[in-house]
Amino acid sequence: MARYTLHHLTRYANLPLIEADGLKTRADVSDRYGPLTPFDAAATGAYAFGKRVSGYVSLTYATTRTQTHGGGYVTFDVDPTRTLAQQAQITDVAQYWQTARPLAAWLLDGELPDDLEVHTPVAIRAKRLSVKAPLVTDTELDVYAPLVHAVADSDRLAAKALMHLAVIATGDNPDTPVFVAACALAWRDTPDTDALLRELGEYGAARLASAALAEHGQIAPEATRTLRAVLDEVRQWGEDNGMEEDEAIRERTIDVLAGL
Repeated sequence: MARYTLHHLTRYANLPLIEADGLKTRADVSDRYGPLTPFDAAATGAYAFGKRVSGYVSLTYATTRTQTHGGGYVTFDVDPTRTLAQQAQITDVAQYWQTARPLAAWLLDGELPDDLEVHTPVAIRAKRLSVKAPLVTDTELDVYAPLVHAVADSDRLAAKALMHLAVIATGDNPDTPVFVAACALAWRDTPDTDALLRELGEYGAARLASAALAEHGQIAPEATRTLRAVLDEVRQWGEDNGMEEDEAIRERTIDVLAGL
């Protein structure tokens, strides 16, 4: 049976690690990530104690669950025979797990329920998944919404450069609009090409970001003011530490992501 693509939701803060390392056990839908819950305790066999990665078969249904799980959006594919699947509407956890069946069995039945949730006990390697544009709202983006709308899809070089500044502005708190903006700038549904990443290195993140901030200052004055201050601070930090400005931006970005 052919592999099947699932839609996985998570907190925005999980996305950088997921992109680098893949989805491990318990790195599943975010309300079930952390201390073991009655839902975990009711699972059996290879799925017990939270040893699973989860996703929905329907993106339409997944978009209704972002308030519960988070707006970080990842797709991956699974072997339908090596899964357990059940409808999310079943709230009795014992019934949920006792009557769950492999996705393969649901597929043989015909049309899948929209709320079907699929669990696999196998960790998902980074090369088998894709981080998509986050399912983010303008409310979550706050003052960064106009800037994200202006560059995220239309100017990927500027978006990648501004992403670095937004990550640095996050500090140690990913639950902020600026980190949501960083994720929206970093990932889109169509992956960035290697050529674009080479161009980013050739032109320089500092130069590209500075130009984008100047261009979009009128439509997003508060956001560009904040990111401009970050750029100026990082430039000074780099000078104090004997680094070129782009090297300083990379180092500060890495430091923040490592802390998160």
